[in-house]
Amino acid sequence: MKAKVWDLPIRLFHVLIILLVAVQWWTGENLDKSVVAGGLDPLDLHIWSGSSILALVLFRIIWGFAGSTTARFSHFLKGPRAILGQLRTLLSRNPSHAPGHNALGALSVVLMLGFLLVMPLLGLFAADADLMGAGPAGPLSDLAGEDLADDFAHWHHDAWELFMILFFIHIAAVLYYLIVKRQNLIGAMITGRDNVEGAETLRFRPLWMALVILAVTGGAVAAVLAWLP
Repeated sequence: MKAKVWDLPIRLFHVLIILLVAVQWWTGENLDKSVVAGGLDPLDLHIWSGSSILALVLFRIIWGFAGSTTARFSHFLKGPRAILGQLRTLLSRNPSHAPGHNALGALSVVLMLGFLLVMPLLGLFAADADLMGAGPAGPLSDLAGEDLADDFAHWHHDAWELFMILFFIHIAAVLYYLIVKRQNLIGAMITGRDNVEGAETLRFRPLWMALVILAVTGGAVAAVLAWLP
């Protein structure tokens, strides 16, 4: 019997992050254009989607302490012994029946959240030194100054490249579990249910709590952007 493992906020978070990362890639490839199909301004859309990612990641961090059992960092972050134990079973075809992220998956989650937090912050101050004031630039690039804003632009791009590597490793791991271990992690994240042991110990927070936290993080990011010159 399949039991509930993932709450709705975590599942929606995954979907929205994937969509927004796709928007970031598309707009990032078209920043040199003033407008694209449909009259969209790539830079405005890039800043909007990056700000949305920042609000969602801040929500996820808070939900990692106050949310449902499987969303909590204390539930899935493990020490070196657990990580080594997970590595020893990696080549086994037997699926894991532990609810939530395993020890290796937890490392991926933390790293990806870190990149998704840092990249929007770098982007706020980023600008190409050769195009300062005339090309695509973050809303705080003037405060950083020409040289530092250019450094932020390079760091922003480098962080994106590293994130893409980590993202595809994450996808490869999910496919590995699906093909080799016959464990459908994607289906579990979509439906929220999976074959697990100890599901009776899981506790789930009400949806209204997640909405309140998201309203706070989204409102905070929107307020900062509205305050910017």
